[in-house]
Amino acid sequence: MLNLWTQRKRAHFLEMLKYLRYVLNDHFVIALMFLVGGLGFGYSNFLKTFHAGTWWAGPVAIFYLTIILQFCSLATLLKRADPVFLLPREHDMHGYLKKSRIHSWTFSSVVEVVGVVILSPFMAIAFQLSVIQIGSFIITLIILTFGSLSLELNQLYQNRVFGWQQSLLTNWIFPLIWFTGGIYLSFWFALVGAIIQSFLEIRREQQQWQTRSLAWKLAVNLEDQRMLKIYRFFNLFTDVPNVHGTVHRRKYLDRILGMIDRRSQNPYVYLFSRALMRSTVYSGLYFRLTILGVVLLMFISNIYLAIFLQLLFVYLIGFQLLPLFANYNENVFTHLYPISAVTKAAGFNQLVMILLEFTVSLLAIVGGLSNMSILQAVITWFTGSIEVWGLLKFYFPIRIKK
Repeated sequence: MLNLWTQRKRAHFLEMLKYLRYVLNDHFVIALMFLVGGLGFGYSNFLKTFHAGTWWAGPVAIFYLTIILQFCSLATLLKRADPVFLLPREHDMHGYLKKSRIHSWTFSSVVEVVGVVILSPFMAIAFQLSVIQIGSFIITLIILTFGSLSLELNQLYQNRVFGWQQSLLTNWIFPLIWFTGGIYLSFWFALVGAIIQSFLEIRREQQQWQTRSLAWKLAVNLEDQRMLKIYRFFNLFTDVPNVHGTVHRRKYLDRILGMIDRRSQNPYVYLFSRALMRSTVYSGLYFRLTILGVVLLMFISNIYLAIFLQLLFVYLIGFQLLPLFANYNENVFTHLYPISAVTKAAGFNQLVMILLEFTVSLLAIVGGLSNMSILQAVITWFTGSIEVWGLLKFYFPIRIKK
């Protein structure tokens, strides 16, 4: 079973590298460098004006540390066929799952260390903490992470998904208590609390696996859900075959569809609009990226960084909407329409132009209101509109031909 884990970990690593080649392309790396540089510069300027004794520093640090803890997740790398082929080796599966816990713990700990290092200047100024005290919060997070992963492993032997009450108590309430005590009382309070909580979870897991059977279906479903989140992130940059959207009947959008003339000279405007509204892949990506852009622009005062972020989000949204063009390619009836490919492309461009212009206008308004600057709103709208024109005129036709 240990060899099986090694093989799957290697295959998983190679698969992630394959998709990361598309994520970390030249354009995105350059954009990421500007983004990190801009945020770092803003953070540095903020720390110069920040002083100890600010009342909101404690709640922000406590909530930030608790949020970092939520990034841990048990990666079992189980497949759908495992309940059939590995059932005779069920007793040996605990060694496999312990290896997966160590792997998940190592990866999560790296993320948490980086997160605390970013927050450390803020904590040092706000609470006058030493390097040792800040390091104690890193150790507290690492210990809590191991306990949280043990909790996830334990639920596989209890044959049920933990209710939101238990998850809220273990992953949110208790960590909030430990971090609050660690900041306002003593860092020993957080460290001891984390040790006690994690020890109880580890102890319970060691007792459960010897007396209960493994919930194969639950374990496979949880792993599928975890991988789906990763694939959805990669799907922001390239097509991922593992991401399959669902179709929903959304009656509340019928009025919007009713505004589109089905008998127009370009019926693809209606078809693409209907596919966009009913498919969770396209509509979900569009709304998530738009909302994320709005939230980021609400807290950015630098006009150049705001314009850059707007251009980046408009490009990402437009890139993710490109597969919508091939949505009806496998429908034989669309090939019987006496409509040329040029008309189809025109209908697609018309819909995408409306969506991207709405996003540009919304981001421009949010950026202008957050900084109380009409000039910034006008400039960001103008540059965004030029980008939309360039995408529709030059970039989309090249991508569609490919």
